[in-house]
Amino acid sequence: MDTVRAKELLTILADGINPLTGEVLPESDSCNQVEIVRALHTLLRTLEQRRDKSGKPLPENAGKPWTAADEAELCRMFDAGSTKQELCARFGRSSVAIAARLVKLGKIQNRDMFR
Repeated sequence: MDTVRAKELLTILADGINPLTGEVLPESDSCNQVEIVRALHTLLRTLEQRRDKSGKPLPENAGKPWTAADEAELCRMFDAGSTKQELCARFGRSSVAIAARLVKLGKIQNRDMFR
């Protein structure tokens, strides 16, 4: 699920509506309790504020763990000569994150080699 869809669902839920059915949640529903609603709105504000130092939104997969399949594909693409832009776009991660993973995987000695 992408971040945009997740934010959409959480916004609807925070408004006291079941995002899947459109039904109004009963007052007794746990998602309709004041503390939970506040938590949802806090999370939504945090997601909106997630930006890097330049003010751009963070890449889609920033902070998410790498899967073994992603690591294997990163190695394959790197070995095949994919560009930094291609790798960043494919994995939804910053060039710094890609460089750090390449170091961990032994493909480069240090992150500066990827810049």
